Amino acid sequence: MLGAIAAFVFGLALLVFPTTMLAGFGLGTPNEGVVLSRDVGATLIGLGVINWMARSATGTPLRAILVGNVVVQALEIVVNGYEVAAGALPVQAAPGLVVHLLLGAIFITAMRRA
Repeated sequence: MLGAIAAFVFGLALLVFPTTMLAGFGLGTPNEGVVLSRDVGATLIGLGVINWMARSATGTPLRAILVGNVVVQALEIVVNGYEVAAGALPVQAAPGLVVHLLLGAIFITAMRRA
């Protein structure tokens, strides 16, 4: 449920307020950035729907959803970490890595309990 809520919140913010969200990461808002932010927002909302509808899942379906969520968080950490280190993302975007670490830890904890 936490993954669904986080995906909804960030997805909705990216979809409705892309300029504000990009500015929060220290990024400008060219048209391409706004379009991509809205696309990512739509994808996150979809992931939130999957997570919410699967909140009562058990067995293999639950494991598949949890593993998929861990992969998303791990890839975000790698990609964003590299972008911050390479200077493609400003350092003020680094706290976003903590969000991905926390969500990843939540999903891994859920996998261990499932």
